[in-house]
This record gives sequence, structure tokens and C-alpha cells, in this order.
Amino acid sequence: MNSADSLKSLHTTLIDAEKGYETAIRDADEPQMKATFEKMAALHARAHADVHVILLAKGEKPDDAGSFLSLIHKTVISVRSAITGLDRASLPSFADGEMRIVEIYDRAREEASLSGSETETLGRNRQALLAAIADMRAKSA
Repeated sequence: MNSADSLKSLHTTLIDAEKGYETAIRDADEPQMKATFEKMAALHARAHADVHVILLAKGEKPDDAGSFLSLIHKTVISVRSAITGLDRASLPSFADGEMRIVEIYDRAREEASLSGSETETLGRNRQALLAAIADMRAKSA
């Protein structure tokens, strides 16, 4: 495993998350939920773009297709929407999924050979994600 593998994993995960939120935006009925999902999709899009640049700087060719998990996430979101709806009660599940992304950030920061500015970029995106998770948890209370 090379040092860029954890960055590639983060890159793919961010793409998958963004696609999942695009499905949630489409399926959400409440304007407040749509706004939350739009915020999360934008957060992941910005982070994906940052990781994309880091991978290019390391001579890697990032794959912007996402993974098979993207399809699974989108399906789960659509099924949940059809059965229970995407309301405040669903936010803890989304927050739990986001915590797994925080762990992927941590692994990338630990395993990848990063410059100071790259470490700072990932740290800033990780902190923004933690703030968004806290916001989701607060909205679900």
C-alpha cells in the first residue's frame, strides 16, 4: 500500500457522500432538511476538490467516479425516504455516517506523506465536517 492509498480512499468516500446527499436533497420534503443536505453536499464537494488537488500534486490520477458504495448509499437513502421520510429523526444516522468519514480523514492524515499546507487543508475540512455533524445532532434533538 502506498502513502497515497488513504488519500484515494478519502477522495472516493467524499465523492460517494456528495452523491448520497444529492439523492437526499431530491428525496427530502422539508425545506430545512433540503438545506441541511445541500450544505453537506457542498461541504463534501469542496473537500473532494481539495483532495483531488493534493492527489494531482503527488502525481496521482484521481478517479472521480466514486465507488459501488455510492449506489448502495443512494439506494438506502431512497428506501429510508420512502418508508420513514427524511426528517429530523433521520439526522443521527447521517451524523453517524459522517463520523466514519472523520475516521477516514484521520487515517489519511496519519498514513499519507503530506506537506504542511496539505495537512492544514485536510485538518480544516475535517473540522468543518465535525462542525456540520454537531449541527446535525443539534437539529435532531
